Amino acid sequence: MSDSLAVVGFGSMGSALVAGALRSNLLSPASILVLDPDPLARKRAAALGCTVTDDPSTLSNASWIAIAVKPQSFPELALKIGTLQPSTMVVSVMAGVSIARLQEAFCDDLRCVRCMPNVAAQIGLAVTTYAYSPQCSDGDRDLVLRLLGTMGTTVHIEEKMFDAATATSGSGPAYLFMLAESMIESAVRLGFDRSTADRLVRQALLGAATLLARGERTPSELRGMVTSQGGTTSAAMAIFESHGFQSMMHDALRAARDRGRDLSSAAAKQMPQTSGASTTK
Repeated sequence: MSDSLAVVGFGSMGSALVAGALRSNLLSPASILVLDPDPLARKRAAALGCTVTDDPSTLSNASWIAIAVKPQSFPELALKIGTLQPSTMVVSVMAGVSIARLQEAFCDDLRCVRCMPNVAAQIGLAVTTYAYSPQCSDGDRDLVLRLLGTMGTTVHIEEKMFDAATATSGSGPAYLFMLAESMIESAVRLGFDRSTADRLVRQALLGAATLLARGERTPSELRGMVTSQGGTTSAAMAIFESHGFQSMMHDALRAARDRGRDLSSAAAKQMPQTSGASTTK
């Protein structure tokens, strides 16, 4: 891919992106610059062979910049980075920061991609939704897919669907983790020791998720395979249905989507007018 990649923010997503690029041999450590104000984060990146810095001005020579910081940190960061050339490619992993805001901050004609991996990026099994600006070429898109693909599966969506995608796949792992917590606690109440309950639940969910991932049957078909009429699973399903499980899930995803919209709106109001983009108009 391009000669160099600057990764701004070496937290869970930034480090997952670097790890994926190195694991797949897409990039060499020497071609990656990591910018993070935290000396411990820089130490972790340096241990991988990456160049490290805490100075945003060093980003000007990077062919690609991946921004993986908290969205509330972006306004100050954008001011420090300043204007970028249209030839620079920006990949944003920031929730709630639109393509329009990226271009407003850096350059009107900026080539940029907005993406949202989930926590499974840490093990290369994420699903990453992405959208790109009209300025991106077919070559840009191919390179982005290669980079994001090192963390797992990629799904292209319209940018207007990002809040819904965040609620579905971005927050989705937390729903499964909560289910696992509840199942373990219930198994303990049924008489299992915690270690055994933990092992039973983890393996049950792993096996179920693996069957689901194969895509050979729909979730409904898979559920039907386990649920015989009048059987034990049927008794459990009846409880879920009586408590409105599907309605509860819909309400939960809708609440997450709406909260994402609120956060995006609030973040947009915090964005100062930068001098960077205006110089290229």
